Amino acid sequence: MSPAAASDPGAVFGPLPRTAVEVFTGTEDPPPRHVIHLPIAVADLGEAVRFAYTLARSLASLPGVEAAGTAVSAEDVQHVRHWVFCDQIMPGRRRCARRAGHGEPCEPGD
Repeated sequence: MSPAAASDPGAVFGPLPRTAVEVFTGTEDPPPRHVIHLPIAVADLGEAVRFAYTLARSLASLPGVEAAGTAVSAEDVQHVRHWVFCDQIMPGRRRCARRAGHGEPCEPGD
């Protein structure tokens, strides 16, 4: 990622990787992937979402980090997730740049 893109908050929501699009559309067998689960305990849901948002944005420039997929769950109910970012895919394979649950129309990140 270029330095300009790393400093641009919309860069988190750049085009989806071609392999992700091919897997999503069924045009290619998915490559093997592993997901890192890093539990961080925060007592309040609102604080947990804000912390996850900040952490995801700070790591977004690293290869393999899909910030738009960030979610928060209760420790004992991990199958119920609270999404941090809107996951709507926009034209040009970009994701909406707004937080989950926004009331305005979706807006692709630049």
